[in-house]
Amino acid sequence: MTTSFAGRVHPFTAGTVTLVLIFLGVLAPAPSGPPLLYAAVCLLAIVTGVGRAVLHALVVVVPLWVLLFIMHGILGEAPYLTAPWGGTLSVAGMAWGVEQGSRLAAIVTASLAFARAFDPHRFLQAAIARKWPFSAAFLIVATLDAMSRFGQQATRLREAQRTRGLKVRGSLATRARAIPALVFPLLLASLTEADERALALETRGLTATGPRTAIDPPADHLLERVVRWMAVTALLAIIIWRVRA
Repeated sequence: MTTSFAGRVHPFTAGTVTLVLIFLGVLAPAPSGPPLLYAAVCLLAIVTGVGRAVLHALVVVVPLWVLLFIMHGILGEAPYLTAPWGGTLSVAGMAWGVEQGSRLAAIVTASLAFARAFDPHRFLQAAIARKWPFSAAFLIVATLDAMSRFGQQATRLREAQRTRGLKVRGSLATRARAIPALVFPLLLASLTEADERALALETRGLTATGPRTAIDPPADHLLERVVRWMAVTALLAIIIWRVRA
């Protein structure tokens, strides 16, 4: 199995860069900052081998773009410009919609790219090597890994219910009628799995105190440490600049 470049770097490097990009999504100055940041995030995701996150992010942000276009582009305030189809568009509304839409897209894309490259084992090994509290490190891993497991469980349950004759495709009414037969078993299965995992982790010494030894911690090269410090320094400089501006 081929691992992407984003999956081979130190977990702290990927996490630091992702957090910096998320903060920049909020701090990037308008009007050109957010679109340029979104383009940079997409390019970074593609170069580091997690380009599918760009497509997955579009599934989330395109409906938001449409909503912003309607609420601010079409229904926005004057001044207006003539639309190609004969109507009018708000100049200020379109600019604001592009700005906010780019911020949301950059944040979602960066988050999904990190989630796609995230390796729970490597992160835990890195946290143990750095003497992080194991409970805090495991909480991060469990949170990031929960959606993937929840989605897999939902897919298995949907296929199982389909073999029993449940119609999960078709009109909106048909899909709405299938929701109770999917949601309640999914919740019960998730609670059961959580209880089983808690018992298994307890027997493996999750709550045990004392120092832990990392078996195969990921290599943390000097270049990656420099990248992390440069990213944090750049973020602090932008925060200071925005506060003073």
